[in-house]
Amino acid sequence: MPVRKLLDKSLLEAWLTEFRELGYLTGSDIRVLDQEDETDPDSGLIVVDLSEAKTITYLQPIPDGGGGWKATMEARDAAIELGAVALVNLGNEVNVLGALVAFLETKSRALLAAG
Repeated sequence: MPVRKLLDKSLLEAWLTEFRELGYLTGSDIRVLDQEDETDPDSGLIVVDLSEAKTITYLQPIPDGGGGWKATMEARDAAIELGAVALVNLGNEVNVLGALVAFLETKSRALLAAG
């Protein structure tokens, strides 16, 4: 069974709360999207606004991915120029994003194993 069918907004919010409690520092806004449309299983479930890049990233399970997740970064309309500090901050945001994807994969695989 695809993990997407086992997820709901309250479970994802609980997972995000647990992830935040791990203490990762990020300037990103991370939230669960309201999902009402079951016809598009690839639509984003979690949205992350990267503050330094002014772009949005969607996190969603990989269809039939055994609990794996992927991040989709929206295209930008304009170039972005960052100084040293902003670039380091963006790097931190992307590192935290990677940690969140790994966290979601661990939770999803445990959920699938529990049946």
